Amino acid sequence: MKTPGTPVTPEFALVNALTQFPIGSVFGDSEFSSTPDIQTHMVPRGLIHMSTVKPVHNLPIPSELRHADSTNTPTVDTMVTSIYDHVKRTNPEEYSNEDKNTKTLTPRTIDESYRKFVIPLSTDAAKRKDYLSAQGNVRIGKILEDLDHMAVHVAYVHNSESGSLEGPMSLPRTIVTASVHRIDFHKEDIKSNTDIIIDGQVTFAGTSSMQISIRLFQNDEKNNLTLMLKAQFFMVSRDPLDGSRKVRIHPLIVTTPDQAEIFNLTKARIRYLGNTEEMKPKNDELRLIHDVYNNLIARNKLTETPVLNDTEMWIHKTAISLTEICFPEYQNMYGKIFGGFLMRKALELAYTYSKLFCKGRVVLRSMDRIEFAKPVEIGDILHLDSLITYTKDNYIQVKVLAAVSDQKKFPELAAANNPSLGEEARVQTNMFNFTMESVENRNIHKVLPKHYVHANSYLEGRRLLNSHLTRHID
Repeated sequence: MKTPGTPVTPEFALVNALTQFPIGSVFGDSEFSSTPDIQTHMVPRGLIHMSTVKPVHNLPIPSELRHADSTNTPTVDTMVTSIYDHVKRTNPEEYSNEDKNTKTLTPRTIDESYRKFVIPLSTDAAKRKDYLSAQGNVRIGKILEDLDHMAVHVAYVHNSESGSLEGPMSLPRTIVTASVHRIDFHKEDIKSNTDIIIDGQVTFAGTSSMQISIRLFQNDEKNNLTLMLKAQFFMVSRDPLDGSRKVRIHPLIVTTPDQAEIFNLTKARIRYLGNTEEMKPKNDELRLIHDVYNNLIARNKLTETPVLNDTEMWIHKTAISLTEICFPEYQNMYGKIFGGFLMRKALELAYTYSKLFCKGRVVLRSMDRIEFAKPVEIGDILHLDSLITYTKDNYIQVKVLAAVSDQKKFPELAAANNPSLGEEARVQTNMFNFTMESVENRNIHKVLPKHYVHANSYLEGRRLLNSHLTRHID
C-alpha cells in the first residue's frame, strides 16, 4: 500500500497497475473516463525515461504458428484489399449522431481480433524483387509498410459489426496511426527467399484509441518458426465526416493472466508518458551536460572555447536532409500520404547516413517514439531532417523529423515560425527515433552537443539507447 506523501514512481505505477484489474474485466468507456485518450500531438524536444517502461506483447505463440505453414494463409495483398473493401461498405451519412453517441458496442476479447497473413517471398518472384535490399535480404522499409497496414486491418476487425471485415463497421469510422511506441528487431537479417508470417491483435482499448501488437516470424534453416520483430502501434478512431471528432470503439475483455499483464502495463505506460514532469531533464542529466562542457573547455583554458578531439563530432554536424514531393501513388484510402511510406522514407534516410557515419555496415535494432502529429497531403513538399543524437560503444541513436511546406497553405506561418524561411514555412508532421548498431566498425565517433537544443536531443537519445540496451540485456 502506498503511504501518504510517498512520491509516485514509475515502478510503483507499474506494480499498482498489475493488481488493479482482475482477469475477465471489461475495459472501455466508463473504465477510462479519467484516463486521457492517446494524444496525437507531440513535444519535439521532450525527454522521456523509457528504461522503466516494460515492453509488451509477450503473448504465447499460437500452436498453429510453431511450424509455419503458409500454404493456406491469406497474403498481405489480400489484407490490404480487405481494408479498402470494408471501408467502402460503410456510408457515414447513413448514421445519425444519436447512433454514434448511444449505440451499444459489444465487448470483444483479445483473441477475437487475432489475424495472420503471409508475405509470399518463396513463391512470388515479383514480390521477392520488390522486397529485396542491396545486401540481398529484406528491405525493412517495406516491412514497415506491412506493419502499418496490419495495424489498420486488426483495428477494423475489432470494430466491425460482426468481427469480420466481410461485413460493415459497427459505427462509421476512420482509423489512423497516432504513434508507434516501439519496434524491436530480434534478428539481424530477414531472408528474402523465405515466406514471412505477420500476426497481430488488439491488446489495449481506451475510449477511441487502441494498441495493436504485431509480430513477424520466419522459418529458420531447420524449418522452425523464429520471431523476427515485435511492434506496438497506437491507432485512433475518428469520424469520417469530421476528423477532429472521436468515435467510440468496442471495449476489450482480457481472459488470461498474460493478456491482463499486457493491458495493465500498457495503461500504466500511457499514464507515465503523459506525465509532463517526466519530460524534463533530471538532476543527474543536467550534471552530465555540465561535465561534458567542462571537459571540453578544459582542453582550451586560454579562451574557454570547447574543443573536440579526433574521435568526437558536434551533433549538428551529423545533420542530413531529404526533400521530395508527395505523389498520389503514396496515398492511403483516405487520400492522405500513407504512414508506412513515411516510416520507410525516414528509415532509409537514417540508415543511409548511419552507414556513412560508421564507415561500414549497420543493423537496425529498434524504433521508438514514432509520432504522427499531422497528416501529410498529396502535393505537399516533404522535408526529412536526420540527426545522430547519441553514440555509445558501437551503437548510435538517430532522430528524424518530418515536416511539410506548402506555399498556398502555410503563408501565415512564415513570420510566426521562422521569418528566414519566407513563403516556405514548415509544419512538423512526424518524429522517428532509430537505434542502429555498427557491426563492421566499432571505432565510431562520439557525438556531443554544442547548442542547448542539441543538449536536449543528446539526453533524449541517451535515454532511448540505454532503454534499448537494457531490454536487449534482459
